[in-house]
Amino acid sequence: MLSRIPITVSAPLLIGVPVLVVGVWLSLMWNAQSHEAVRELADQEIEQIHAFASSKVGDVLSIPVRVCEVNAHLIRMNALDPDDLESWRPTFARVAHSFDALSAISWGAADGRTAWISRYPDGSVFWALKAEPDSPTMLEWRVDERGAIPLTTSSEFEFDVSTRPWFTTPRDRGEPTWSEPFVWVGGDGAEPTLGIAYGIPIYEPDGAFVGVIDADFSLNDLSAFLRTIDIGKTGVAALFDEDGHLLATSTHHDITTSEGERLHASESEHALIAATADYAAHADHESDRLSTIDIEGDTHLIHIAPVGHEIGLNWSLATIVPESDFVGGIEASLRRSSVTSIAAVGIAVIVGVVAARWLVGPLLTLVTAVRRIGQGDLETRVQLRHAPEYTNLADEINEMAVGLQDRMRMRESLSLAMEVQKNLLPAKAPKINGLDVAGHSTYCDETGGDYYDYLDVSGVDDDSVVLAMGDVMGHGVAAAMLMATARGVLRSRCTTHGSLADFLGHLNEMLVHDTAGQRFMTMQLMTISSTTHEIRWASAGHGPPIVYDPKTDSFPEYEGGGLPLGVMDGEEYEEYTESGIGKGCIILAATDGLWEAKAESGELYGMERVHKLIRANVKKNAREISETIRDALARHRGESAPDDDLTFVVVKVE
Repeated sequence: MLSRIPITVSAPLLIGVPVLVVGVWLSLMWNAQSHEAVRELADQEIEQIHAFASSKVGDVLSIPVRVCEVNAHLIRMNALDPDDLESWRPTFARVAHSFDALSAISWGAADGRTAWISRYPDGSVFWALKAEPDSPTMLEWRVDERGAIPLTTSSEFEFDVSTRPWFTTPRDRGEPTWSEPFVWVGGDGAEPTLGIAYGIPIYEPDGAFVGVIDADFSLNDLSAFLRTIDIGKTGVAALFDEDGHLLATSTHHDITTSEGERLHASESEHALIAATADYAAHADHESDRLSTIDIEGDTHLIHIAPVGHEIGLNWSLATIVPESDFVGGIEASLRRSSVTSIAAVGIAVIVGVVAARWLVGPLLTLVTAVRRIGQGDLETRVQLRHAPEYTNLADEINEMAVGLQDRMRMRESLSLAMEVQKNLLPAKAPKINGLDVAGHSTYCDETGGDYYDYLDVSGVDDDSVVLAMGDVMGHGVAAAMLMATARGVLRSRCTTHGSLADFLGHLNEMLVHDTAGQRFMTMQLMTISSTTHEIRWASAGHGPPIVYDPKTDSFPEYEGGGLPLGVMDGEEYEEYTESGIGKGCIILAATDGLWEAKAESGELYGMERVHKLIRANVKKNAREISETIRDALARHRGESAPDDDLTFVVVKVE
């Protein structure tokens, strides 16, 4: 049959058709392998984007909780006098300036007196005060950049704190709690703002209700933060509550209706957000994993996971990205290579062979490179001097490999940072006459913010040990850097004689200067003497030591302490002395990762269990008690991973 076909036709066909077949086959093979490799990379990138966004959202949402806890501590220590609300303005102004994410810091007293400092969306800041219980009028002044107010009020209006949810909800529940998200408008011509409030009820020692300290947070700021995250090319992120109402998005679409009502995610004008709401309503996303959904015929990668549960919020964060954001370039290259392969059929034999080699050679090179990268050889680079399409694709693959190398180097850097931080902690416990000492520290991330140390303080005898126990707000590299800074400052100060309160004051001034009040840490310093049988201690927001006396079978309750380090300059700390620390007494210094360790059910370990554990193991030495504590916490957590650093030191008087 071929003998009847002119050679001018058969030769190109005999060469061209195989060229076409081979070209198409190689293109399909390359496309499949490239899809697989890029999909794996896309999954990793989505996971990293989601983890980063969840972590940052959690950090931002913890600000109202931390601010309320600090203010509640100031009220209980009478640093903020409930009988003199006007004196609160400088403190509220400083806190509001330090945490610009807060829209208001408020106090409502049981007798109706009220004070707050608020920041409206237009940037204006106001101080409001209702100083008399019987007065129905709230007075408001505009606050300037220095925190000062004019002699005359900016406005007056009737106000009854007993009608406000931010006051009544914590009061009625009798515990710290979040309000439901609410819509408000503040400032001239401002758009509606979605906000949320966190309040802590304050009580007298006899249980009498004093009032509520509150911090409000603008969820519009969360939307602004989400818009700073690169979520693929056209992907979006959305934060919504358990009922599906929007809280924040990475788009500029509204999260409230024109009537000022909250908008359900399914009613969003953005198609991806509306589709995400429908998926979240029917899918089981409690497993916190990546899934795929089909929207209008296009495959999308979606990740929905809880956020804010550790601070009492039942919210979810969703990230959704079209798969085409990652594989669109590969599909375009496949189409171009197929067209080129078909065109090769119509050329002469020699030109067909050359064209086949010209087309297939780069594809084989790219396929080989992608395969080697997929197998873990990140040093692979594609060197192509060819058509722009292949060159661009080779450049993209090279950049992909470089990006993976950067991530691997980052992981190695974190491992090195973890090793360095471990070396900053004591290698072993000191040998002290009459004292048995054992310490332990475990971080929940590669690096952490917990710190403990045995200090060599000038003037302290050989029969005493000086302990330092600290806890930096948050986790990760930033917390580790602040921990290392505090360690260096504290150790350098030990060469000069002074009280434990002096040490905390000096360290506080250094940290306030370095962090500008943006980060803080708690710390407890304690000196235990086996000769005088007493302990001296000072605390910066960390609380007193835990002491068990086996003779009385009791845990004496000590009181005292000051603000956390790094919050406010000029803070003065006090040193306390407790005597009667006799033979057999056990002293425990720890961070909150001990009694706040969570079981799989979410139940905290609790201080009561800590007391029972110490009482039951009083006859053991310090090292054995330390091991018993770690074993007990491991049993309590079960299969769940720790969500906070754990650090403690056990001292037993021999």
